[in-house]
Amino acid sequence: MNHDARKHFLARMLGQKDMPSGSAEPSHQTAVLVVDDSRTVNIALQRILESAGYLTVAAFDGAQAVDMAERYRPDLILMDIVMPRMNGFEATRAIRAKPDTRYTPIIIVSGNDQPSDRIWGTRIGAKGFLSKPINKAELLKTIETTLLIAQRDQALRERGVAAGAPVIPLLDKDF
Repeated sequence: MNHDARKHFLARMLGQKDMPSGSAEPSHQTAVLVVDDSRTVNIALQRILESAGYLTVAAFDGAQAVDMAERYRPDLILMDIVMPRMNGFEATRAIRAKPDTRYTPIIIVSGNDQPSDRIWGTRIGAKGFLSKPINKAELLKTIETTLLIAQRDQALRERGVAAGAPVIPLLDKDF
């Protein structure tokens, strides 16, 4: 998330039109949109993430997630599958279809640990899949890895290299 987007994100989270001048901005923090219709699960995930230094915002159904992803532009989205109004697969597809959010990494977090859900999630653009109940260490490691891959992909896009293209590292002559 760039500086202006983060400033906008934080201002909206705090209910302000703009960040107050002179305020300390945690530019090193990563913003995560947590999407789950269970308030208990949503709050638990937010607490884990906030204790690890992440900024969080919550959505409680897929339609709200699509709106919030576009409005807040988080660095990463944790997405439940089974939700009212719009399920997590539909929301992921809708987020991927929008130019401003198409590259936002999405990790599916679901109580359904079916191989078909994992395959379908990957096909529609999810970058990871975690099963409930969530293991805190696995959650944080998956987020860290997913964000690193997203940063690499962004750097490649900026250089005009297609995401997913094989990257061949240059070896030192003294290898």
